[in-house]
Amino acid sequence: TKLATAMAQYVLFQIEIVRNYSMEEWREDVKKLLRRAGCDGKSQVFLFADSQIKDEAFIEDINMILNTGDVPNLYASDEKAEILEKMMDVARESDKKGDTTPLALYNLFLERVKASLHIVLAMSPIGDSFRNRLRMFPSLINCCTIDWFTNWPEDALERVAENFLSQMDLEEDIVDRCVDMCKSFHTSVQEASFRFYEELRRHNYVTPTSYLELILT
Repeated sequence: TKLATAMAQYVLFQIEIVRNYSMEEWREDVKKLLRRAGCDGKSQVFLFADSQIKDEAFIEDINMILNTGDVPNLYASDEKAEILEKMMDVARESDKKGDTTPLALYNLFLERVKASLHIVLAMSPIGDSFRNRLRMFPSLINCCTIDWFTNWPEDALERVAENFLSQMDLEEDIVDRCVDMCKSFHTSVQEASFRFYEELRRHNYVTPTSYLELILT
């Protein structure tokens, strides 16, 4: 996502989650994001991972942005007036002689948000959370393209392990053996997890994140 954002000459936006990150701080970050897109016309990518969901209201807001480009009651009256003033300037600069009522100007703001903002959601399918969110927030399906990443092939496992282990002060033959060991551990656990499900009907998920954690231990 970061590489594609840079290639498209977009600006990457991510929130910084700290222990006391509150709903108020989330709303301020959302305001900043939408105003940059709508008022300033800056092309942006908002990258948001499910590990950053401290409150399900975060997903509710994203659902609304995906659907309408807006979050109800997000702006105070003075903030909205500032947005309308900037949209009036945009309308003048673009030689639009049409409707300049507050409603029309705000709709222009929303159009610019939709045109300038892309949202990338990184979510794990493990467990019930992903399924429940898709049911509760239909815009996650209706307004998104879902890229489902399957298991990495062996050459990808090898390349990733080589990339990490080659940065360590190890002899080349030791790196090669460690790479083979990491691949073997990962694939054998995948096979064991499949047998575990076949026999007991219980899931044990083995993901790319699991593989990265194995390499870094």
